[in-house]
Amino acid sequence: MQKSGMIGLFCALMVASVAVRAADMSKPPEAKAGECWCLFTIPAEYKTVTEQCLIKPAGCTFENIPAVFETRSEKVCCKPESKRSIPIPAEYKDESYQCMVKPVTYQTEKIPAVFETRTEKVMCKPETKRKIPIPAEYKDESFQCMVKPVTYRTEPIPAVYETRTEQVLCKKASTVKHPIPAEFKTESYQVQTCPSRTEWKKSDCAGTSLDPNDKNLKMEKTGECYCLVTIPAVFETRTKQVCVKPAGCYEEQIPAEYKTITKQVMVKPEGCNKIEIPAVYETKTRRVCVKPESCTYEVIPAEYKTIEKQVCVKPEGCKKIEIPAVYETKTRRICVKPESCRYEVIPAEYKTVDHQVCVKPESKRRIDIPAEYKTVEKQVLVSPAKTVWRRTDCKAQSSLKSNDDKKIASAEIAVRSF
Repeated sequence: MQKSGMIGLFCALMVASVAVRAADMSKPPEAKAGECWCLFTIPAEYKTVTEQCLIKPAGCTFENIPAVFETRSEKVCCKPESKRSIPIPAEYKDESYQCMVKPVTYQTEKIPAVFETRTEKVMCKPETKRKIPIPAEYKDESFQCMVKPVTYRTEPIPAVYETRTEQVLCKKASTVKHPIPAEFKTESYQVQTCPSRTEWKKSDCAGTSLDPNDKNLKMEKTGECYCLVTIPAVFETRTKQVCVKPAGCYEEQIPAEYKTITKQVMVKPEGCNKIEIPAVYETKTRRVCVKPESCTYEVIPAEYKTIEKQVCVKPEGCKKIEIPAVYETKTRRICVKPESCRYEVIPAEYKTVDHQVCVKPESKRRIDIPAEYKTVEKQVLVSPAKTVWRRTDCKAQSSLKSNDDKKIASAEIAVRSF
C-alpha cells in the first residue's frame, strides 16, 4: 500500500510539472501594461536544390588471360646402363706333405735320494736374565712456607660538604579567564506571508499586429482575449534580537611564587684508603729424592750339546726320456687361384621426346566500371513553420467580475489572442 501511494504521488507531481511548463510556454515572453499581444503562425519556407543521385554504383569485371605454352625437346633414358658378369674358374695344383702317424711320447726313469751324516750343536737351555734392584737416593733441603697470606686494611675518608642557597618554585605561574557577556539589540523586519502572483482574465481584442513586416501572419483563433493581472505580495512586520557584540573573555596573568632555601651540598664524596699488610713466612725442612729407585740385569748364558743326524743332500727324482714321433708322406690338391668373375659394361639407351612447357601461367586482368549518376531536383526546408508573439492594437477592456480583482490598483494588463 505504501509503495503504490508513493508511485501515485510521483505521477501526480510529474503531471503538475508538465502542466505548469505548458502554461508558461503559452504566455507572451515580455508582456507589459498597456500592450496587446497576438500569437501568429509564420509559414515554412522551402528552396529547390539540384544534386547528383547515384543510379548504379561503381564496380569491376575480370578478363581471363590464357596461359602461354611452348614445345621443348628432351633426351629420355629408355634403358639404363647395366653390367654382365663373366665367371673365371679357379686354378688348383697337387703337393706332398708329412702326416704324423704316431705323436712324440716320453718314458720316466726313477733316480734315488742321496743322504750324508752331519754333526749339529743344539741349545739345551736358552739364555736368561736376573734382575738386581738399585735403591733410591734422598737428601734434606730447607724451604720458605707462607704461614699467613697478604691482607689489606681499609681506612675510611669522610665526605666534604658546603652550605649553598637556592631559589625554589612554590607556586607556578597561571592564567585566569574572566568572561565578558554579549550585547544584543532589537530589530524589526518584513516577512512575506503571501507571495505576489499573476492571473489571466478574459478581455476583448481586435487581433492586429503592430509590426509592418508581419502582414502574412495568421491568427490562431479569434474572439477570445485574456489580460494578465498581477496581485501584489502581502507582508507583516516582526522583531528579532540581533547580537551587536559577541560574548568574549579576557585573561589575567598570575606570576609564579619562589622562596630561598639553604642546603648542604657534597663537594667531595666519601672514600677509603687501602693499606697492605705483608704475608708471614717460616723456614721448614723436607726430604727430596735425588736419584729415583732403579734396577740392573745379569745375563745367564745359554747351554748347548752336539748331536749327529742324516741330512738329505740330493732328494729323490726322475729322468724323462723322449720317444720321437712317427711321420708318413701324403699328397693333397690345393687351390692356387680362387674362382672369380669379371663384369662387362652394357651402355644405356636414350631417345628424344617433345613435351609442352608452361612459360606463363593463366591470369586475370581487372577492368573497373565507373558509377552512374543522374541530376534530380528536390525541395529543401530552409525555415520550419513556427508561432510567434506580436504586439497588436486593441482596447484592453477587462471583464473582471470578482470584487477582489476590481480592488487591484496597480494591475498590469497584457492581452493574449488565441
